Amino acid sequence: MPLIAALTPFEHSVSHTGRNRRAGAVRRAGRPRGDHRADALRSPCLQPRPRVPSSRRARGDRRSPRDGSPEEAARHADAVVVGEAEDTWPRVLDDARCGKLEPVYVSTRQAPLAGMPAPRWDLIKGRRYGKSVTIATRGCPHRCDYCSIPLLYGPGTMRYRPIDEVVREIATSPTRAVVFWDDNIGANPRYAKELFRALAPLKKWWTSQCTANAARDEELVALAARSGCKALFLGLESISQESLEATNKAHNRVDDYHRHHCEPSSSRYRCPPGHHVRVRRRRRGNLPPDGRVPRRSLR
Repeated sequence: MPLIAALTPFEHSVSHTGRNRRAGAVRRAGRPRGDHRADALRSPCLQPRPRVPSSRRARGDRRSPRDGSPEEAARHADAVVVGEAEDTWPRVLDDARCGKLEPVYVSTRQAPLAGMPAPRWDLIKGRRYGKSVTIATRGCPHRCDYCSIPLLYGPGTMRYRPIDEVVREIATSPTRAVVFWDDNIGANPRYAKELFRALAPLKKWWTSQCTANAARDEELVALAARSGCKALFLGLESISQESLEATNKAHNRVDDYHRHHCEPSSSRYRCPPGHHVRVRRRRRGNLPPDGRVPRRSLR
């Protein structure tokens, strides 16, 4: 949302509000003080299209699961934006101002990340969801079947911001803690290592997301820790190699969960000494030594 606010023309005023502070409200300039009605609301959503039982849809069951399609979403909104915001959000605001919103707006290009405007951090109130949020990359080179990222940014594609622009932005962030909302910040090890070296002098703390591939590169993990990385969220997804391969996530190797010292201890995994990074589990329990789960435990 802070980036969407930065893309909003100056004639509009923007606030960050709504349930869980996830929605953005846009108002035209000149509204009387105390008038909190919004001319446009934007609520972001990453939603791949799941399979919906045809039998329930044929019965017209209104309680059928939401299919995640633009058509379904349009039943609950005045307009739906599909894809990236850089080439669609200004059109949405112009049409809203003229009272001629289209049901669906579809992004037609991949936005260049060079020269990206600084996020509107000033709109984020409180600390619950983080204040200094930004991105260094966009996309992911993998094509996991269940993931929305290939649908949103293009399958197997990655884009990168110039590192000097990222560093200048982080240097001016209002808090020491920074959140990189990248989908896979370690996807390109050469870029990631250069970025981490450039971030280290800033003495910031940061978190982001990556895949388990990052654990295979000891230099990358060490540079991330030295640059201020406090947590990397990654998806193990399954302890069945067959299941991983069935969802096109064969780059995760179950054997590596043990080889890289990811042995569960209470609710945490132990990591190599000196890296000072922990992976937290949502549920307690130990992985079997061979990484396999008896069929009865899956019921």
